[in-house]
Amino acid sequence: MSEPLENEIEEELRKKQLKALWDRFGLYLIAVILIIIMSFGGYEFSKYLGYKNSESASDQYEKALAVLDNENNSDAIDIFESLVNESNGYSGLSLFNLSNIAIKEGNKVLALEYLARAAKDKNLSKKINDFAILKSGYIMLDNAEITNIEDKLSSLLNSQGPFSFYAKEIIALAYYRDNRYQESSKKFNDIANDASSPRNIASRSKIFSEQISSYDNVK
Repeated sequence: MSEPLENEIEEELRKKQLKALWDRFGLYLIAVILIIIMSFGGYEFSKYLGYKNSESASDQYEKALAVLDNENNSDAIDIFESLVNESNGYSGLSLFNLSNIAIKEGNKVLALEYLARAAKDKNLSKKINDFAILKSGYIMLDNAEITNIEDKLSSLLNSQGPFSFYAKEIIALAYYRDNRYQESSKKFNDIANDASSPRNIASRSKIFSEQISSYDNVK
């Protein structure tokens, strides 16, 4: 079998596998995957930034992470709470970790409150502030009204920053969640056809848009 033909067959199989995955789990699976990726990325980024501040705060922060690794949420919360008023980057980073703990414990309202504080923390870079807003959008995707999600993400949606297309993707997912398939497909299609969209998001959005368009109630 020639290599081009093999590649074509493999590509067709991948498409069928993707469709089967889509039909079984839908966009919610993708949303969960994105939340996991963002949570992991925030954790790793926070560890990297942590070494740039005071030694005392650094020691406390590392201790909190170690305690958290041992699933002792209560002690970890106490340490992170003691750091949120520090005049260094550890204040915001602790808020991120407190938000993660709140999510694990099922308290999304508290998680959003921590992220709102992180988004306004001047000790963090604008990119990390924006990351807090974006993560809030993923949490709100669960059950918040679309208008509330759009309001939360407005600063990202109207920017040319690195998270703007992730924010647009969240909005498209929100319309899908509410069974507003035509609007969801259009929003995904707009992302896919935007020349400035990152390749991975554009490719994913194209697949989403085409798949949603195939639904009987969208035709």
